[in-house]
Amino acid sequence: MAPVKYFYKGQETDFVVFVESQELAEQYVQEPTMGKLTEAVGVFKIFTNQQGEGAEGELGEASKAQVENEFGKKIKVEEAIAKILQGGSVNAKADVRPKDEK
Repeated sequence: MAPVKYFYKGQETDFVVFVESQELAEQYVQEPTMGKLTEAVGVFKIFTNQQGEGAEGELGEASKAQVENEFGKKIKVEEAIAKILQGGSVNAKADVRPKDEK
């Protein structure tokens, strides 16, 4: 299974997380437990592009300030990822190869 991009349209910044499969992400949304979240999400990082809008382009890790501005102060990464999965949508199959391999 190829990783899948989940896209969240934020108020100020749009976010992307990568999940192992759409099926695992949907299972988490149906039954939100930490165990199902760790099965669905391989890397607990939140990404955004340089413009902060959309899911395309070169993605970099979102800053703590960007995440807190959207989801509230002192939010944990796993809590923000949970909100992205619950409020976001599947974007596309993710091409996660390094730039030099594309």
